[in-house]
Amino acid sequence: MSQFEVLFQVVAPATGALSLLTTALLLGVRHGIDWDHIAAITDITSTTAAAEAGEAVHAEAHRAGAPSHGHGGVSELATHAVGLDGAELATMGPRSVPFTRSRFFAEQRRAIFLGTLYALGHALVVAVLGSTALLFGALLPDWIDPIMGRVVGVTLIVLGVWVFYSVYAYVRHGTEFRLRSRWMLVFSSIRYAWRWLRAKLHGHDHVEPVETSSYGPRTAFGVGMIHGVGAETGSQVLIIAAVGGAASVGLGVPMMLAFIVGLLISNSAIVLLTATGFVTSQLRQRIYLVVGVVAGLFSLVIGTLFLLEAEAVLPDLSRVFEFLGGGN
Repeated sequence: MSQFEVLFQVVAPATGALSLLTTALLLGVRHGIDWDHIAAITDITSTTAAAEAGEAVHAEAHRAGAPSHGHGGVSELATHAVGLDGAELATMGPRSVPFTRSRFFAEQRRAIFLGTLYALGHALVVAVLGSTALLFGALLPDWIDPIMGRVVGVTLIVLGVWVFYSVYAYVRHGTEFRLRSRWMLVFSSIRYAWRWLRAKLHGHDHVEPVETSSYGPRTAFGVGMIHGVGAETGSQVLIIAAVGGAASVGLGVPMMLAFIVGLLISNSAIVLLTATGFVTSQLRQRIYLVVGVVAGLFSLVIGTLFLLEAEAVLPDLSRVFEFLGGGN
């Protein structure tokens, strides 16, 4: 046997393993730029930036002369209305609060932090599904993906309807335009339903607290986990596990980790782009309004397609990013 043949036998397995790991990495990057990921991350970063602006407006109202008071629903709004001139309170918005570089980076950091938590929550589910597949050969039931797709579609439609309602209120009544997270709309609806039920049981209304309209760390992480159950994540992990097990013994776990790293890379890139875009859009209220309308239209279209199980008509992003690996 020649020295070349010996060298080939030594290098070939290592080269094959590296090729499989690279394929898994690129497949993870490819999966991270799917439509459902883009919609979810845009949802988180946009509503986080909007809530930060709203909190700045609230603080400005205090500095402008609203008397000291407890925080809670209608009573707080009434106190602000007394402390400030009505026209001034109605027109106060993000543009009335001085925009500083320190506030810009503070808002950007929070949006990026929460978007990253979404990606980590998604990656955790990928790891659990992949480990289950590797250890037990378990498969997700076929009925999981259609149900999760419909759930995502409904929440996207709710978000889109809310955005256009907010635009109508802004144009007709001059109220502040603020994006709301579709998941926070769902959670708010549950809280209001629970509050209504308690009022019926106790025979009187309870004080309505001021609800936050942005994601918290646990919510962002949880939404990432919810999205990890459907939207083809399970099938992609199982493909990686199968390829790793068939091609080289012991490569299943490394390939799964490579897939997760690729997923985090692409999701982080989307987080950075969308967080910067939505934070800077607050520099001008009209730009922010346009961005919100585009996001609302995007949510309605994508949500309807998911609800009707017609997401196949969406452009195949793998053709746009062919260098990131093969299709699904």
